[in-house]
Amino acid sequence: MSILVRRSNLIVPAVQERMIRWSWQRDADAVTIDLQDGTPAAEISRIRKTLRQSVALAGKAGAQVFVRVNAEYVYADSAAAAGPGLAGIVLPGAECADHVADASAILDDLERTHGIAPNSLEITPSIETGAGVWHVRETITATPRVKQVVIDEAALAASLGITQSADHDPLVYARGRLCIEATAAGVQPIAVADPMGTQTGQVSRDEMIQIATDSRNLGFKGMVCGHPSWIDAVNEAYTPAESLVDYYTQVREVFAQALAAGTAAAPFAGRMIDVPVDEWAKDVLAMSAACAARDAEKQAARQATDVWLDAHPWDQ
Repeated sequence: MSILVRRSNLIVPAVQERMIRWSWQRDADAVTIDLQDGTPAAEISRIRKTLRQSVALAGKAGAQVFVRVNAEYVYADSAAAAGPGLAGIVLPGAECADHVADASAILDDLERTHGIAPNSLEITPSIETGAGVWHVRETITATPRVKQVVIDEAALAASLGITQSADHDPLVYARGRLCIEATAAGVQPIAVADPMGTQTGQVSRDEMIQIATDSRNLGFKGMVCGHPSWIDAVNEAYTPAESLVDYYTQVREVFAQALAAGTAAAPFAGRMIDVPVDEWAKDVLAMSAACAARDAEKQAARQATDVWLDAHPWDQ
């Protein structure tokens, strides 16, 4: 089974047309166009008319494009986005299996209507309430369309009546529960690069790498990025380092030699290499290869777009 690589997911407000137009240049693995937050009710109808075009623009360099729909208008928002290039929807405020099942039925209908391959559109539940955390297992197993689940920490904090603070972290349980339940279900847990919305100033590259590394070590498989400058650091943190790849390549070689010699363990670099270590080495090397393949895919798409734009400068 191929490894799903979505280390970074750039979220862009649907009303920010300029940001959407150039989002493809940011090297994100995914882009989410957000209809839920910051979109005035009077603007929704206008934005829906150009939503398919926005999806196409955001995906020009190989990013997988999602639309974060309004919880009250899942059908209308999804219908406006449905078409070539749409990877799926982000479902805000998901609290139970019924929420996801209802959205899945909508996507069933839209796939038939628009000639989209059945069950190809994903649903990413956004966990934003205490009930959402409590029922996360039922929510993420409601349909095979769920490949990832995201925790919206700012919304969760608000729903719990928690005052956001960089000095106090009350959401350790929520993050851990999400990672454990999602991993057990074969679904990728996704964090936010701005925990609880506390990053009010400029975040350095080193700081963002540390934030992303901490979330990866908790069990998350990627992050939602609220600012383009965070993407490169997040991609790096979620990609196995070259030194780690070199180390585990040697681990596999040493273990293979040990097996050939008739033993299932061997010393290497101050530790014993046995079956569990070799299995972990396989996982690290497989992830490294998957990240390299994803980066090559995005690079090829970007080069093709650059060539097309050079030939059609008036369309930029």
